[in-house]
Amino acid sequence: MKEILILEDLVKIKSVADPLRVKVLKILIERQATVKQVADFLGQSSAKMHYHVKELEKQNLIKLVETVEKGGILEKYYRAIAKNYHLTYKIS
Repeated sequence: MKEILILEDLVKIKSVADPLRVKVLKILIERQATVKQVADFLGQSSAKMHYHVKELEKQNLIKLVETVEKGGILEKYYRAIAKNYHLTYKIS
């Protein structure tokens, strides 16, 4: 895991502008977790969390770190790619 990730791309910055995604990132900085575990911790639906996790993954802010089969179901564990995120954007 990187110590710090500097976000300069407006699309990446926008993806972490959502307060719920910031909470997801905080959880995934501390430990790896499944979408269901994140949803339960935040008191949200799994469907809602799945959307936000996929958006963070699409922007390479989190990554899939482990897949475990339990009872015929695949559990996907995600983790933040950095301990800290720094936002910086220069207006031209």
